[in-house]
Amino acid sequence: MRPSRATALRALAAAAVAAGAALAAAAAPAADGRSLYTTCAACHGARGEGVPATGAPNIAGAEAWYLERQLKNFATGLRGTRPGDSYGATMRAAATVLATDQDRRSVAAYVATLPRARAAAGTGSTDNGRNYYNAICSACHGSNGSGNEALGAPRLAGLPVPYLARQLAAFKSGQRGAQGGDTAGAQMRAISAMLPDARTEQDVIAYAANLRP
Repeated sequence: MRPSRATALRALAAAAVAAGAALAAAAAPAADGRSLYTTCAACHGARGEGVPATGAPNIAGAEAWYLERQLKNFATGLRGTRPGDSYGATMRAAATVLATDQDRRSVAAYVATLPRARAAAGTGSTDNGRNYYNAICSACHGSNGSGNEALGAPRLAGLPVPYLARQLAAFKSGQRGAQGGDTAGAQMRAISAMLPDARTEQDVIAYAANLRP
C-alpha cells in the first residue's frame, strides 16, 4: 500500500529534525571550545595568531586532529616533562585546565575554525632547503607543507621559524619523541637526525615555513 501524503510529510519532517540535530551536535564542540579557548588566548592570541613574545605559535586553522593529539600528549606527560623543556612545561601546566578528552576535542575543533594566520617569512638557502625538504620531509608533511592526517604529520607551511627551529631541536635532543608511547614523536625524532648540520636545519625550516598549501 502506498503511504499517504501526510505520512510521507511526517517522515520528511522527522528526517529534517534528525539532520538538524546531527548538525547541531557536530557544531557543539566548536561552540564549547570558544569559551574554553579563553584560557589559551593569553599565550596564543585571541584569534590564535600567536604571540612571539611568549614563544607561542600561531595555531589558528591548525588541524583539529593534531591539536587534540598534542593536548592529550601534554595531559599524559608525553610532552612537557623532559629536563630543559621550559616551553613544554609551561604548555603542560596550561593544558591541565582542559580536564577531559571532550574539553580537548572542543578546543581543537574551535581553533581549527579560526582564520589561518601566516608568520613572518624565514630566510635561508632556498635551494639547499628545498632539496633536503623534498628528500626527507615531504613524504610525510607534503610537498607544499600542508601535512598528512593519515601519516600523523601536521601542517608546517606558515608556522613561525623560531617555533619550527625549537621543535626540531627538541626532537634532536630527546625533549620530544623520547617518551615511551609517543610513536609519532619517535618517528619524527629519527627523521630529524637525518639533517646533517645546523645550516641545513636552518635552510629546511625556512623553506618549510615559506611554503603555501
